[in-house]
Order: sequence, then C-alpha cells, then structure tokens
Amino acid sequence: MDAPAKPVAIPQSEIALLANILALATRNMTNLSTLITQLSVELGHSPDPHLQRVGQRVLADVDVLSKSLDTQWELIGALARYCPLLARTPLVKPTLVTEIHITVLPDRA
Repeated sequence: MDAPAKPVAIPQSEIALLANILALATRNMTNLSTLITQLSVELGHSPDPHLQRVGQRVLADVDVLSKSLDTQWELIGALARYCPLLARTPLVKPTLVTEIHITVLPDRA
C-alpha cells in the first residue's frame, strides 16, 4: 500500500496572486452593484409605475448582494494571515449605496 501523498505547499506569492485576483473580481462586482443601484434609483424616478416597481425590486436585490459582497471582502482579508505581503497591502472595499433619501415621491395612480 502506498503512503498518502504529502500536500504541496503553495508559495506565498501564489496565494498573494490568488488574493489579488479575488479582490479584483470582488471590486468589479461591487462596482457593478453600484451602477445597478444608480440605474434602479433612476427607474424609481420614472413616470411609469411598472418601471418604478422594477427599480424598487432591484434595490432590494442589490441589498442582498451587498451583504454577500461584505462577506466576500472579509474572507479575502482573512487570506492576509497566510500571506504577509497581502497583510501589508490593505484591501480597500468600495462602499455601496446603503441609504437613499427620497425628497419627492412619485404620484400613485
């Protein structure tokens, strides 16, 4: 019977590369979420009630996505303990729109 193979240690530079790829992908998803939020707000200003409802639904969906992205940022930050280089380069998490102030409500038909 053969002895089990020893796990291969991944060099820290490869972990840093993976962490940077994950951070870039997460940053891009965060930026896309911000754009979708802005579009949803614009839909909410539409005179068309259907478009207003779509905008409101999408805002609720983006809120759920935002929470998942927060978790993803935390997990990426946790990679710092495996890669000292990553620990010296703080991950900057872009902020999503978390609150919208509405000053004029659309007319309800």
